[in-house]
Amino acid sequence: MTFSPARRRIGFTLIELLVVIAIIAILIGLLLPAVQKVRDAAARTQCQNHLKQLGIAIHSYHDAYGTLPYARSGGGQNRHTWAVLILPFIEQGNMHSTWKTPISGVSVTDGYNNMVTTNATMTALRQTHVPIYYCPASRRGGPQLIDFDGTGTGTATASTSDYAVCRGDTSAIGPDGFGSGMIPFTAGNSTTPHMRGLRFMAVSDGLSNTLMIGEKHVPAAAFGDPAVQHIQDGIVWSGGEQGAFARLAGASNPLAFSETTTYGNQFGSYHGGGVVQFVFGDGGVRGLSNSLPGSTLAVLANRRDGLVVPSY
Repeated sequence: MTFSPARRRIGFTLIELLVVIAIIAILIGLLLPAVQKVRDAAARTQCQNHLKQLGIAIHSYHDAYGTLPYARSGGGQNRHTWAVLILPFIEQGNMHSTWKTPISGVSVTDGYNNMVTTNATMTALRQTHVPIYYCPASRRGGPQLIDFDGTGTGTATASTSDYAVCRGDTSAIGPDGFGSGMIPFTAGNSTTPHMRGLRFMAVSDGLSNTLMIGEKHVPAAAFGDPAVQHIQDGIVWSGGEQGAFARLAGASNPLAFSETTTYGNQFGSYHGGGVVQFVFGDGGVRGLSNSLPGSTLAVLANRRDGLVVPSY
């Protein structure tokens, strides 16, 4: 009697294939959260680096001119802001020079070329995206151009930013209404003109206890909505919309709790974990929980209230 050799089985049974697929699905389920955490951590670190560089630029400006940059040169679309002033200190000296160099046919406001001119050179300049002004956790679609007046008749567009200076809490220092923050602004008068920056010595509560620049809150629904984005986000170069370049912090303007929080001229973040990052007056970058009491936030925002900062 002869026997034929057993044939070797090739391939998988259906059950084996399903088991392999299930194992792969489990592994993907375990890996995706880890990958997301790494991505979030990288974005947070890059954001911290941007804020650190902005803090160094502010200090360099103070070293060069003896004062901090002013928040804006005045209210109006053609008025420039701190973001223009510090360009030479963030390796953007050519941009600053172009803004300052007279161009035939272009008017000058507060020492800088017209912000909304149709001149090709100035149009390209104001539309330039400076990477340091953006947080990688925000604007998932990348940097955007925003119309100066939203859905109005004008069509001039320019770049924005994810950061704003802290103009203080809602209180004012002095009879002229000068804001209480490190980089405040006022309505402007002979006593306190718009183009007036403070000295570090004016921050009597201590540089390490005072907010300088932070992540600004822009509701997710505002991105790409021309009816509101020019106000709730705004153009960082221009003093036309206050929330574009400066924000309030305090009981009336607490940190935004989420990406959908209603706009209130406040600071907020797109980082996970409910942490909003700031660079303080001493140049240190620290994160504040979005559940921080508004009363504590106000103490940090005010440069000279004389109050002890509560533990946070």
